[in-house]
Amino acid sequence: MKRTKDNDMSHDSTKSDAGATVEKLSRREFAKTSMAAGAVAVTIPGVMQAAQQSSDGAPATAKPTQKAGSGTVEHRDGTTIPAEYYYKMEHYLKDEDYIAENWWLMADHVSRIPEAGDFFVFKFGLGESAIVVRNESGDINAFHNVCRHRGSRLCRHDEDPRPDDDRLSVRQAGESGNAQVFRCPYHAWMYDLDGNLINAYDTHDDFEMAANGLVKCHIRIEKGHIFLNFSRDEEPPPFEDPFSYGFQRISEKHDMAGLKVGTRKSYQIKANWKLGLENFMECYHCGASHDHLVATHNWDYSLSDGRRERWDNRVADWIGPELAADRGTGSGGPYDGELNPGFVTGSVDGKPLAPLLPGIKDWSHDTDIAITWFDTGYWQTYDDHIVVARFTPRGPELTDVEIFWLVHPDAVAGIDFDPEKLRELWDITIIEDAWIVENNHVGIKSMGYRSGRYSTHEVQPSFFAAWYMREIVNG
Repeated sequence: MKRTKDNDMSHDSTKSDAGATVEKLSRREFAKTSMAAGAVAVTIPGVMQAAQQSSDGAPATAKPTQKAGSGTVEHRDGTTIPAEYYYKMEHYLKDEDYIAENWWLMADHVSRIPEAGDFFVFKFGLGESAIVVRNESGDINAFHNVCRHRGSRLCRHDEDPRPDDDRLSVRQAGESGNAQVFRCPYHAWMYDLDGNLINAYDTHDDFEMAANGLVKCHIRIEKGHIFLNFSRDEEPPPFEDPFSYGFQRISEKHDMAGLKVGTRKSYQIKANWKLGLENFMECYHCGASHDHLVATHNWDYSLSDGRRERWDNRVADWIGPELAADRGTGSGGPYDGELNPGFVTGSVDGKPLAPLLPGIKDWSHDTDIAITWFDTGYWQTYDDHIVVARFTPRGPELTDVEIFWLVHPDAVAGIDFDPEKLRELWDITIIEDAWIVENNHVGIKSMGYRSGRYSTHEVQPSFFAAWYMREIVNG
């Protein structure tokens, strides 16, 4: 599926069962309604209103969506995605193609490859991988990890066979490191840091070295983050869509380009990528699943007016009325969250984890969140660090999760911060999330599964499901 072009923004309108006009939004338009995790867009057009009405308790009227392939897919706004779209290969392949053509995937932070020749391999989907490398001029390039000769991988990919016998001659670059050239392990064709073919022997007289360099991936460096797009088109999709709200708001508060990765950890969730994203779009599950997280953060959106007033007074007593007046509005607006009394940052014990980030003079007892499902990224800020997570589809029942923790550029591991302590809260949280998401995935494959009704606190997953069924399944 090809992405929607800027000059092809026509609106398709259909009538809902209630008689209201429901617009089929383009990817670009829908992206502009995304604000932050747990947040509702200020203006909710067409189809988004239908999804919200269903999640808010109005009858979720059954109606067929647009035709998909040879049939019509039944889906009710405000309910979960039908089971087969979470695990069947035929649907995953359509997901993967759509993401490759339309989304910018957050790969990492620029501080991962500070020196010329530093590189890493970013893996996406069933078999895609890209070499991300800093060249001699300091620029960052991205190339498909495929030799132009006969298609061998240049660098290791996690599913590649790896001879581990020292007697064998085959050698291949790893998944990260430093290199001056990339040498194919098959026939020794070599490429420089700009992807140019610089060595290929016994070629034909009319063979052009300059025309056989590595195939480039679309790349964009934004606020210190490396974003990749795998589209086959020469022109990449618009970049600004996913970042019109939450990411830009966080970027205005913190100079993320000037920070560095203090520590990182990788996880694999044996579940569909959509379940991982949906889980991070709501905290309805937090009270049941994340004791440490809810002890740190105030994410109870269900407080009555009386309890909310008492809570606000308690917070004001602890941090002062001026800071308390700047609190966000939970799941009803942009999410500027608050930490519980006794906690100054995202730590298990509430104590500082690292030096305050540049530009921050004192503890604000604050936390900001942005999630942008058009690049499968998640950001959560604290005064002394920023947690960054990405969810990368790897198959119908496999999702890579990479988390890195950004700290002050001058902070030294082991002196200014303890990497293990820095990871602790979110490491516990992700392990818990992996368990509940995998458990969810297994349950969805049961013959007893039926599309469930989202709660009033699951507005973002409800929006996502409605969008997915219209844009990817039936687009």
